[in-house]
Amino acid sequence: SDSYYGHEEVAKMCARFITALFSCPDVPPPPANGAAPTGPQPTLAAFIAYALHRTRLASSVTYCALFLLSRLKGRFPAARGSSGHRLFISAFMIASKVICDDTYSNKSWCVVGQGMFSLREINQMEREMCSYLEWVLNVKPEELAEFEAEVKRDYGTGGLKTGVAPSPVTPTTTTNSPTAPVSAPAQPVSVRSAASVQPTTRANISYNPTGTPESSPPSPSHSDSSSPASSEPRTPPTPDVPAGVSRQPTRAGMSAVKGGAVPMTKPVVQSVQVKVAEERIPGNGQPFAFASAAEW
Repeated sequence: SDSYYGHEEVAKMCARFITALFSCPDVPPPPANGAAPTGPQPTLAAFIAYALHRTRLASSVTYCALFLLSRLKGRFPAARGSSGHRLFISAFMIASKVICDDTYSNKSWCVVGQGMFSLREINQMEREMCSYLEWVLNVKPEELAEFEAEVKRDYGTGGLKTGVAPSPVTPTTTTNSPTAPVSAPAQPVSVRSAASVQPTTRANISYNPTGTPESSPPSPSHSDSSSPASSEPRTPPTPDVPAGVSRQPTRAGMSAVKGGAVPMTKPVVQSVQVKVAEERIPGNGQPFAFASAAEW
């Protein structure tokens, strides 16, 4: 059977790239706690081939993982890796989460790692690599395409730099930096004074400071002026009438008051209740629309 699951060329190319970049061994060292490995440890190329076979992700995820490792080397030029297996699976997992909408859980990545790492180790490796990269994880498509071509040329079958470390990628993205300057607006914002703004409509709304419930009809209102900005009173003045004296309007628009007639500047305006269809009345069936006469 094929021990590389059909990914021999890509897996060996990735192994050569990681080994040249971090000088890591081909076989991982024994655990630090002294526990013996449960089985034979796979080589780095075989480990990468199984990860590619088990996940079946797009090739862009593989090269994005190598790009992140190159970016990591650019941040820490003196860094050396004791296990290329840890480096690859960490970068491969992060790249899949950056590129793919639907990704594997970290528990599934334990299976991809062939049981070499526990779930706690997978979580810790992911957090540490994101922290070392300062959470600069995105890669532009044009940069990734150029990087892929260079890796295939230099580290593929018959590559020119199979024993030479690649040039690390220096990150240039500073959008995630909290100290990045904020660009000023291109043009100053002009602010007009409130007096220069003219209302476009004349809403017939009366302000009720006493907090009357909304179910009560609004007071009728009208205006004696044709300009909305006029300072004249909006309602005619009410003449002083002695207490207990009734006022009856006459045909000529005069109010009969004992002792003389007081002219009225404007006839009394009565509010008219609008009939609303029963099915359109919300709540308990009370009328909710009222109309009052007004001059527009």
